Order: sequence, then C-alpha cells, then structure tokens
Amino acid sequence: MDHRDHYAFAVRAEPRVCWQMVSRPAGYRVDAPADCPEPVRWIGRAMIGRKQMRLWSCGRHLEGLAELQPAGQR
Repeated sequence: MDHRDHYAFAVRAEPRVCWQMVSRPAGYRVDAPADCPEPVRWIGRAMIGRKQMRLWSCGRHLEGLAELQPAGQR
C-alpha cells in the first residue's frame, strides 16, 4: 500500500490506530484528513503538551515516540 503524505500534527490516542493523520489521495474529498492506513506495529509514549500519552504507530510514524515496544507485547 502506498503511504500518503503527512496531513497535520494531530494526535490520535486510540488503540490499534496509528496516531498520525494523513491526507486522502485523489478521489473523494482530496487532501482531507484521514487515519493512517498502515497497520500498527509499535506502541510508544510522547509528551503532548503537558501530558505523557501512550500512542500506537505504524512503522513510518515513529519520530517523536519514546519507550517503543512491538505492538504484540505488553
């Protein structure tokens, strides 16, 4: 699956959903925000404002995450 361009700095702290938003490809509502379609591979932590959040990530959106663990382990 082709990776889509980064849309904006948006945090999505939902289990099993990559935390980054990306732009939709050509077609319906071009360039509107969409969830990253890549499968989640990692779980990490990041400071968002004054909160430390647990975030799920695909292999392409690891930048800014610390304490990385494979998604299948706890």
